[in-house]
Amino acid sequence: MMTRLFFLGVALIATTIMGCKPSVPAVRSDTGAVKTSTPKEKPMRVVIEQPASIDAFEETPLVAHIQGYVEWVHVDIGSEVKGPTYDAKGKMTKPGTLLAELSVPELIKELAQKSALVEQVKAELKQAEHGYKAADAHVRSADAYVREMQASIARANASRDRWQSELARVDDLYKKKIVEKQIVDETLNQYESAKAGCAEVKAKVESAQELAKESVAKRDKAKADETAAAARVKVAEADEARVKALADYRFIRAPIPGVVTRRNIHTGHFLQPNASGGPAVLFVVSQTDKLRIHADIPENEAQYMTGNLPAKIDVPIFKDQAFDDKVARTSQSLDAKSRTLRVEIDYNNKDGKLRPGMFANLIFSVPLGERYTLPATAIFTHIDQYCCWRVEAGKAVRTPIKLGIREGQDVEVLKMQKNGVWKAVSGSEEIIVTNLGVVSEGKEVRVEGR
Repeated sequence: MMTRLFFLGVALIATTIMGCKPSVPAVRSDTGAVKTSTPKEKPMRVVIEQPASIDAFEETPLVAHIQGYVEWVHVDIGSEVKGPTYDAKGKMTKPGTLLAELSVPELIKELAQKSALVEQVKAELKQAEHGYKAADAHVRSADAYVREMQASIARANASRDRWQSELARVDDLYKKKIVEKQIVDETLNQYESAKAGCAEVKAKVESAQELAKESVAKRDKAKADETAAAARVKVAEADEARVKALADYRFIRAPIPGVVTRRNIHTGHFLQPNASGGPAVLFVVSQTDKLRIHADIPENEAQYMTGNLPAKIDVPIFKDQAFDDKVARTSQSLDAKSRTLRVEIDYNNKDGKLRPGMFANLIFSVPLGERYTLPATAIFTHIDQYCCWRVEAGKAVRTPIKLGIREGQDVEVLKMQKNGVWKAVSGSEEIIVTNLGVVSEGKEVRVEGR
């Protein structure tokens, strides 16, 4: 704003001092003499002032997620409320202040049904777990029986081999007529009995192995039944959690700490989400202990906006007090329609003096460092170009200049055009600063005091 006012002021000054001599010349000892000066370096700053809005740092409208009648309303406008609290892992440890409650008896009964179903499937899971344990124990028992029968095969084979050897020995003795035929027959019977015992044990082993396979199959089925029962528990618990989440929506709670700024419901109201094109707002909770003060900075001043830039907050209703803070953030890019940059300040409003909706002005004073300046009285316009009179070889030379900002009666000079070339200001240029009305292009200049 100050920058724009500068150009208007310079144009008015230049219009006044251009042209013929003033109708009432200044009282001088020599009206044809002028004063000169060189561009002076001085620390300059740009002052930017823009209207701003004061808003709650956060403002949350609350709507109904389920239908029901309003049973209780616990707050009214102006009520201070607390938001939920969380632990270090982000888990909620305490919900926000309860604002209102809805009556939803059908949903409560459905929740009770879902909870009972969860208990039922949990009991089925426990039964399936016991069945699996029993089947697993039977498998272990069958395996042990198989091992026992396999051990019996070894004993039966040993017995058969012993009687086979005994039969061969007795038969040899019989041939030598040492033993009688009856001994050979008895030994043969023992050998045949041992052979039969081997076959019997082998059959038992095969039967035990089949029983073991059957036990494993039953155990696998019991395991599958257990897995299916566990899955049913998860489904039932998820369904219960869904209904519980819906039922919990009957409690309208504050999502942030702050103040209730709007209340649109009363006891007995019937609420229905998505009715008439969209859910109605029940409450609005605004965080007012911290405020968001924002302004839109024009394009020509946006270049000076940076994070942490000090700002003065001027609130007209507090004529005797100014509020100081700094820029918290900018939008980084300009709005394509308005060509403005959004600037925001996070103001700590613990004392509650400022309120959302108030009007304010943001004032920024941005130091620019050392800049070359000329008095505003040394500047005029010529064919829509800012100029000054430069003394060169004792004569006046009209010199186009490019201007920066204005601070008081001093104007920043960015560049000068010398011999058709734009050059930076060196500070050694001799510039006419008074009595511009007696100066013309190429005219010899008489400087006061020379």
